[in-house]
Amino acid sequence: MLTFIEKLLAAWAETARRAGAPLAAVILIMGGLAGYYAATHLKVNTDTSAMLDPELPFQQRAVELRDAFPQIKNDVVIIIRAPTLDEADAYAGELRTALLADKENFTAVFAPASDPFFRENGLLYLDQSELSARLTQMSKAAGLIETLIKDPELGTLFTTLAENDELAERSDLGQETLQEIYAELAAVAEASLDGERRPFSWMGALDEETRAEPHHTRLVYATPVLDFTKLKPAKAAITALRAKSDTLNDAYSGRVETYVTGDPALRMEELESVTTGIGLSFLLSFVLVTILLLVCYRSLPMAALTLAGLMVTLTLTSAFAAAFIGELNLVSVAFTVLLVGLGLDFAIHLLLHIQEHRAAGRDNQSALRYAIHEVGPALALAAPTTAIAFLSFMPTKFDGIAQLGLIAGAGVVIAFFVTITFAPAALAVFKGQPGRTHSGRVRGLFTWIENHSIPVAAATVIFGLAALLLMPQVRFDADQMALRNPDAPSVQGFNLLFDDPETAPYRLSRLVDSAEEAIETHNLVSKLESVESTRALPDFVPDDQDEKLELIDFGAGTLIFALDAEPASVQGPSASDGIAALKSRLNEAYQDGPGAKLAALLGQMENDGAAQGLMQENVFAFWPQLVAQLRDSMNADYVEIENLPPALRERYLSEDGKWRVDILPSADVRDYRALDTFVGDVEAAVPDLAGGAYQATKAGETISFAMLEATGIAFAIIAVFLWLLVRRLRTVLLMLFPLALAAVLTSATGVLLNIPFNYANVIVLPLLIGIGIDSGIHLVLRNDQIKAGEGVYGTSTPRAVLFSALTTVASFGSLMLSPHRGTASMGELLSIAIAFTLLCTLIVLPVAFRFDGKSSSKRA
Repeated sequence: MLTFIEKLLAAWAETARRAGAPLAAVILIMGGLAGYYAATHLKVNTDTSAMLDPELPFQQRAVELRDAFPQIKNDVVIIIRAPTLDEADAYAGELRTALLADKENFTAVFAPASDPFFRENGLLYLDQSELSARLTQMSKAAGLIETLIKDPELGTLFTTLAENDELAERSDLGQETLQEIYAELAAVAEASLDGERRPFSWMGALDEETRAEPHHTRLVYATPVLDFTKLKPAKAAITALRAKSDTLNDAYSGRVETYVTGDPALRMEELESVTTGIGLSFLLSFVLVTILLLVCYRSLPMAALTLAGLMVTLTLTSAFAAAFIGELNLVSVAFTVLLVGLGLDFAIHLLLHIQEHRAAGRDNQSALRYAIHEVGPALALAAPTTAIAFLSFMPTKFDGIAQLGLIAGAGVVIAFFVTITFAPAALAVFKGQPGRTHSGRVRGLFTWIENHSIPVAAATVIFGLAALLLMPQVRFDADQMALRNPDAPSVQGFNLLFDDPETAPYRLSRLVDSAEEAIETHNLVSKLESVESTRALPDFVPDDQDEKLELIDFGAGTLIFALDAEPASVQGPSASDGIAALKSRLNEAYQDGPGAKLAALLGQMENDGAAQGLMQENVFAFWPQLVAQLRDSMNADYVEIENLPPALRERYLSEDGKWRVDILPSADVRDYRALDTFVGDVEAAVPDLAGGAYQATKAGETISFAMLEATGIAFAIIAVFLWLLVRRLRTVLLMLFPLALAAVLTSATGVLLNIPFNYANVIVLPLLIGIGIDSGIHLVLRNDQIKAGEGVYGTSTPRAVLFSALTTVASFGSLMLSPHRGTASMGELLSIAIAFTLLCTLIVLPVAFRFDGKSSSKRA
């Protein structure tokens, strides 16, 4: 069979050689046209859930959940963080208003803290004890509130505080509250003296729990208009959102931080990260590969010929992907970098042998004929076996790598035919000596390897056996966030959601048919240690409403009277008089603490008109919002499911009557162990789950099985294929041995370095199999061709194997520089895999040849 293949290849290559430069030109033109077609038709989909078989049960439940509640996938989440609650609330309210007005880019906006329903009924969601304390605190401030509504000026505030401090024991405003107000005013005064914006926190002054928070967070959910005809469907909406945020940031003097996250923002920034990383990696790898080819051939024309063939291979493969797939995923997008390594292998092996014979004085025709004899059968075996390695992922449930398998498998076949067609045709450009084929340094390297190969090979095999102990710890990390650039704003915002258990995005969800089933779900899982709480629409109906409404009616009497005061109806003292009055009282009453500090600052402000003006702005910046909020909160009324705001109802009750129950974890499930525990506990109680936490766990299980399944399929099919062609079990085992050893060593190293398999770096398996079997085939068949006792190190084959591996390392190693963590981990693990493949192929395999040769001699 191999003899027949050799004759067929020789005839093909000779025909291409005779066609010469015209054929080479036609191939280059075809490559250019294919590149244009691919550039205009090939797209990228960053949705990792689309990389798994949609028929899987957990995938179907995920689709059902997204169809019932599209906000899960379509909404962007704006996280607003401010040093005071007043600023956070005001910012969220202004942003909500701006987004609601932008009908071109947003179809819906939900800002819970700014929603009229929650502004009116927010007090009902407090515990009774908390509600009572809040009402008491606000009632104590009723006199001050009434006074400031009538005259919201600095002089009135300071004069009133001086009077209340003097009468603290008998006034409605307690001493403890006064001290908190003094501390807040001191901070504002200090900033005003420095010419800085630092608004007074009225909510902080009136509520002890609010004062204790180091920062305050508000969320705004916006549904963007998505244009799916574009590569980044949400780009227009997110750009408009960021412009509005920038305008507000200026108005708030940069004191408020905003982060835009949610699936549309995450996918947009991930696509930017991936494409930027892949683009830079491709350019860097191309430069490194060019340098390695120049070192390999020591001939610029030969390096240029190889690179030209590579570009044709890449464009033809891209056109194939555009025509038959149309849309790449986060795994298959790496095929370009992958083929930079694999697409060169065939050319390097063929051209090094041609160059070797050209250097010996033979013409192009003779050099090509000898090269085909020596390397042709190996190339013919390497192409289909490498393609099989990639295609073995197609039967699995992991559609992401199945797509890569199809593209890369086709690319390998294309690379083979480009090599045996384009390279012989382009040989016409070489009229003179093609350069030296060997350098002393490279030959010295192989001499050293030959002299030390036995102990190194023995150590490698021993480490391989020890590495088997780590195989149970090999895992797949299905966390999408583990792939993304940690410095991307959307990822930073996403991680901030974990600060509050109520907003933690990794949760489980269950769809039920009624409120009763939602309550039953809560009862089934709420006692589990791994469960923090559940969220469903009935949970937004406050408990003990009768008692709470009675408390509000009873405790709000004086406050309602104060809020009814006529605005700006009184002319109070000037700012200077107020400062003097409060400073005098504070100096008299306090030697230390907030009161003494405020007195000292007021002394500095007495003759500083600019500071007084800024103090006026800072103190009353959010006073109107406070008064409006207090008025709204006095309108609380009985809440039922039917009168919950539509924006909230549609997030938990779908149009077709499906009720959504969210199950929140008690631990940080970004730790895979906590995630496994959480999902396992809840699944035991409630099997029909969906949600991000469930998706990640089941995706990991599916892909882990797919990896094992595909690897087993690849090994089995390749072994049978090789045996059918060479008909020698010993030869087949020698070809597969270094591959298996490299796979074990790579997996173990990933465990030791904490580089788990993920959606991106999982391509290490087909690549390792492809490169490993390719190199093994070349060395085994070349070893069978050479004369007894000469040794395979004396041929061009090890040199070709070395530089094939080095060019692959150069192409994939460059991925480590990518800002996308998934792409970077791909570069890390693939570089490790190729290094082990090179070690096992160039050192362990030749040692196996020696022992196999000795055994054969003894048997003879």
